[in-house]
Amino acid sequence: MIFGLGSGLGFIYWHSKQMPYPFLGGRGRDLDKNLCSNLGVSIKVNKTSSKTRAYEALKDLISNDIPVMIHVDMPYLKYLGLPEQAHFGAHVVVIAGIDEDKGITYIADMALKGLQTATLRELEDARSSTFKPFPPENKWFTFEFPDKLTQIDAAIKNAITKTAKSMFYPPIKNLGVKGINYFANEIVKWPKLFPPENALFRQLYEVNYVMMEENGTGGGLFRYLYSKFLKEAGEILNNKKLADLAQRYHQIGQKWTTIAKLVRETPENPANVHEARKILLEVASEETEVLSFLARIFQ
Repeated sequence: MIFGLGSGLGFIYWHSKQMPYPFLGGRGRDLDKNLCSNLGVSIKVNKTSSKTRAYEALKDLISNDIPVMIHVDMPYLKYLGLPEQAHFGAHVVVIAGIDEDKGITYIADMALKGLQTATLRELEDARSSTFKPFPPENKWFTFEFPDKLTQIDAAIKNAITKTAKSMFYPPIKNLGVKGINYFANEIVKWPKLFPPENALFRQLYEVNYVMMEENGTGGGLFRYLYSKFLKEAGEILNNKKLADLAQRYHQIGQKWTTIAKLVRETPENPANVHEARKILLEVASEETEVLSFLARIFQ
């Protein structure tokens, strides 16, 4: 439910000169802001270029028993076990405590159960990373909660409408549904551009499998999560159409799982990219159809 209320469904395919190989993801960038907006919660995004100021602000909130939500670039946190090239700076964690004597921090991470530990230096590096497309910029978030949240039915409708809009009208061609089509045409170039015989490029296939199928996605590039949200939303609103569309998104998630497996196995079978392209084009068409229904469902 939280994922859907945050208009969390998305798509991005990104490759810049700064990156050794492309990154893809299936979550909308502003889930936290969207969640608060849809529920009527005030959120303030704080950021600074100063590592010292970022740490002092964190320390001040923790000293007042306020857990702190921040953005981090994942490879710098060693407990995640990612290769150093797998940069993603919009990963959200919550700092639950700091022990300066031991030089460690305690972190709640959606990818893992229980509290994790990282050194304060790891935390500093993870917060101040400059790797694009999502540098964390030493961000931390503060909240003000109203006496009453937005009614759940209104919040659901706003969230679904916002999701459809963001998927259909992205600012650039490698986001949203356009981005899925773009990825379909790019993936066939991977074996030549990123030959898996090269150890660095071989990571591309495993890392992007993880980004699609593991790493807090719920599998199927977040589509299973969105399916569950639509099912719950249908029950709350007594709307059978939403339940039907939930099933459609589950089936789309299954196709994303197939694509993820094809990507992972491409080093052993480079022809996989052509099958992946075929399924990606099917997915783009099917997501367009389902999102079109969702965009009109409350009219």
